[in-house]
Amino acid sequence: MRPRELLRATTFRLSALYGLIFALGLAALLGLVYLRSAVYLTRRVDGILSTEAHALAGSPARELEQRIGEAQSLGGDRTSVFALFTPAGARLVGNLPALPPALHPGGPPVEIAPTAMFPAPARLIAQRLPSGEVLVVGRDVNQLQEIRAIIASALIWSGVAIAVIGLACGVALSVAPLRRLRVLEEACREIAGGDLTRRLPVSRRNDELDVFASTVNYMMGEVERLMAEVKGSTETIAHDLRTPLTRARAQLHRLQQAPDAPAQELARVTAELDTVLERFRALMRISELEARERRRGFAQTDLAAVLADVADLYQPLAEEGGGQLIWTGRPGVIADADPKLLFEAISNLVDNAIKFSGPGGLVTLGLEAGASGPRIVVEDNGPGIPDAEKGAVLQRFYRGERDRVTPGSGLGLSIALAILRLHGFRLGLEDAAPGLRAIITCR
Repeated sequence: MRPRELLRATTFRLSALYGLIFALGLAALLGLVYLRSAVYLTRRVDGILSTEAHALAGSPARELEQRIGEAQSLGGDRTSVFALFTPAGARLVGNLPALPPALHPGGPPVEIAPTAMFPAPARLIAQRLPSGEVLVVGRDVNQLQEIRAIIASALIWSGVAIAVIGLACGVALSVAPLRRLRVLEEACREIAGGDLTRRLPVSRRNDELDVFASTVNYMMGEVERLMAEVKGSTETIAHDLRTPLTRARAQLHRLQQAPDAPAQELARVTAELDTVLERFRALMRISELEARERRRGFAQTDLAAVLADVADLYQPLAEEGGGQLIWTGRPGVIADADPKLLFEAISNLVDNAIKFSGPGGLVTLGLEAGASGPRIVVEDNGPGIPDAEKGAVLQRFYRGERDRVTPGSGLGLSIALAILRLHGFRLGLEDAAPGLRAIITCR
């Protein structure tokens, strides 16, 4: 795995970002602890030094040197600094060899490095006495500096450790997704190469990559289905349209040879060409529906009103053919739909039911409640469809052997199915014993 790929990985960048934020937060916390501790200890030392200086300054002048010696012997040469200097800066008594240049009477405390007389870092304050002499009091601050060094060291090393651990976690968390992306990339290359049956692998993690892979797989399933339908439609068009076009050509050739063209022959040629045009119009209608550009007409639609319009149109046609159409349902069942397209889909189903049930047939159009939504049922008592052909009849141009003599293009169910897919509805075909039951499950 190349470092450049790792740096571009979102997981690595997020891990590095979170690690940086955590490191900054920890640095701020330790910095605050450092400042608070250092300030507290420094103020405590300064308070002790100020108290000791005031106590010594209040001593009589003749006893001051003796008191400084006693305080020095009591505190120890290695823990406290006591010294007395003349107004000119000469040392009179104490364990500080010289007055530091930065130390001024009444000024802020200063810290000095170890000296020969006091081998430890010390913090000093100076106070001018009424006699003009300068009293210096100090304390060992070696522990204070050690505490500062410990906190600073913890701050630095914890930051380094967090940075290293964050980068390591970022690398560890990025390796697996990058490997999966390579597998997905390889699968996409195979799909782009023409293998539409290839699918992206999905793991059991159900993470964002799996969601993406599942979405792409669903999309590829639809693409494969559409490509198969296009291929099947192309082959069927070449097969089904060749016959009427050949007949039309032969009849036109005969009419060319005949001195007087009979009207019956002209009508036969016109009928053949009308059949071809009807099939092309049906194909264009399916293409328009599958383009999914008609969702602008969707609205809250009363399904019972649509079914009543279909029944009003087809009841006279059913009675004219010697059959009967009955519709049952209740108003107030609402669905998000395009009423004109839904009317067209149900009309195709009812038209097929009346056509194939024949004289004396009974077609029932109903609206009922279902577990997953309203159901529109179109049922007839005709010959029905064999189980082996129920999936095939939904394909374009498909016509069963016993349906070859029945007029039609074999595209009615395809148009209905395209409309229902546009709505997100499902179409199922069941045996009615006898006959067929077509069920539309609405959302």
